[in-house]
Amino acid sequence: WQCYYYGNAGTWNGDRKCFLPTGSTGLAISKDGVSWTKVEGKEEGGAILTPSADGSGKWDEVQTGVGDVVRLSKDELHMYYFGGSAEELSFGPGKIAGFRMRIGRAKSIDNGRTWKKDDNYLLDYDESEGLFASWPRVVISDDDNQPWIMYYHSFDGIKWRVFSAESSDKGDTWVRTGLIIEGGDSDDAFDFSGIGTRSVIQWKAGFLMIYEGVDGSSTHRFGAAFSEDGKAFTKLNDGNPILEPFKGPLGQWTKQVIGTPFVCKMKDGGLRLYHCGKDGPDGQMAIGVVESLTGDIEPDCW
Repeated sequence: WQCYYYGNAGTWNGDRKCFLPTGSTGLAISKDGVSWTKVEGKEEGGAILTPSADGSGKWDEVQTGVGDVVRLSKDELHMYYFGGSAEELSFGPGKIAGFRMRIGRAKSIDNGRTWKKDDNYLLDYDESEGLFASWPRVVISDDDNQPWIMYYHSFDGIKWRVFSAESSDKGDTWVRTGLIIEGGDSDDAFDFSGIGTRSVIQWKAGFLMIYEGVDGSSTHRFGAAFSEDGKAFTKLNDGNPILEPFKGPLGQWTKQVIGTPFVCKMKDGGLRLYHCGKDGPDGQMAIGVVESLTGDIEPDCW
């Protein structure tokens, strides 16, 4: 097993204040997907992928984060990551660098130990969607004649929404295909403020999406949706959350927040859902896992 994750040491590149847990990417390995050992990378701080040099003017010079990694062969991997530039955007009373995010790719030919970035980003932000394009997840069909699908999200200053793009040349170029899913209309919906990070897998003759929804008071919960074609998704569990912070199987360490779900389909038909969590404002973001032995997604299955 390999786990690619992002983190920072308290600041973004250039000693900038960080507003997300992103920064650089690390790697951990495991024999069972439960107990993990970090791999010492060759980049600064033991990372395997870092932002471009401060002051370089590149699109990813402030912060980066791994979105997804796809395997093309035994040793060749492609990482789809997002990066933030030094352009300052107005948020609240001030301006913040690192939020103008775009999606890029890096390649590894040594099973993920070292990476070479493409010369430029793959997918720019689109003002009609929001301020950035971020957190890519890529689904590759078993049918070589079908395009690859990338799911990503943006924020327009009010709502978080999920969009998609397709590639017919194995990830070299991408064409936007539009809005995929957004939060509920009712102000008491658990995803009223929008839907951000998400994981999509092929599941039960279609596609399962487990997503992070944010309500009007900024509480983050997980929901689920299903699609037959990977394009039109219908929310499951009557549009209610399937997992909530510090409830059900989620312990004290998730009391403040949960996020960035990543679901894996097991050989026995079960599901494992990896996610991050934090117990409070002074705590550190951590990664944990829950599982559904039946492969179903309702709250009592985890």
